[in-house]
Amino acid sequence: MNAGTPDLIVRIRTEWALLTEEDVHHGLQHRENFLDRLRHRHNLGLDEAEAQLQKFEQENPSLQFEKS
Repeated sequence: MNAGTPDLIVRIRTEWALLTEEDVHHGLQHRENFLDRLRHRHNLGLDEAEAQLQKFEQENPSLQFEKS
């Protein structure tokens, strides 16, 4: 994600309220980091976290991680 536009960050925090601001900013650097933080904060398994993130990515095409 292009350093995280404020609007997109708000949508992420609305979708996953338990993610901290730090989780979002650091997680957006690498998709795998985001998944790890999402799993940890929301107590999700890998498959569920991946499914939620894929759905969010489809609904928010402006979401682009800085590095894959």
